[in-house]
Amino acid sequence: MTRIIVSRIAASFVLLVLMAGFSQAEDSKFEMGLRGNVLLGDGVPANDILGLGVIGRYRLSDGWFIGAGFDTYAFDYERPWRIIGLEQDPDVPTIDASADSTVFNGSIGRLYNETNRGFDWFWTLGLGFASVSIDDVVGPTDTGGTFDISFDAGNEIHLMATLGSSYNFSEKWSTSFAARLEHHFMDVLITDSVSGNTGKLDSQSPIGAYLSVNYKF
Repeated sequence: MTRIIVSRIAASFVLLVLMAGFSQAEDSKFEMGLRGNVLLGDGVPANDILGLGVIGRYRLSDGWFIGAGFDTYAFDYERPWRIIGLEQDPDVPTIDASADSTVFNGSIGRLYNETNRGFDWFWTLGLGFASVSIDDVVGPTDTGGTFDISFDAGNEIHLMATLGSSYNFSEKWSTSFAARLEHHFMDVLITDSVSGNTGKLDSQSPIGAYLSVNYKF
């Protein structure tokens, strides 16, 4: 999984470098950055969703900008057996399902107090499209049987909002910190092939933050 995430980030970084070169040739204001993401949920299905991503921002006029991003995440589906009405054998370690996702997103936002040195602040509203993969899990139940759980995960739509601030070290370099609020429209069918129990997840609303290092072209 780590190798896949790194290769995706590298490919996206190369793509955004090419985009930045084009924008520079057109004498435009383009910014790109590498960011780390933390999203926190209520445990259904996930508690913590960690990821890395590449973001780009193109400045329009009067502080407005449009943005795009590519992020990859790794996380656990916490105790998936409980979602379909089963209980795990309490004498064995808790069994979670490993998952990863790839999210492409676009956004529009506004920047305030534009400066080449010091702080500015911004907000964004965005829309994302996610592809999710979840590993099957097998384990003992509390009644002496077993479960064999599989996941049929469809693509997701993410609504996103951020509020953040950047510190500009120079005309080119800055770092940004932003609080995030998201709502994910999901389509995940959970099935236990042993008992026949099924369950469905259709949404979650994680909160979180990201920290990025940015370069302006």
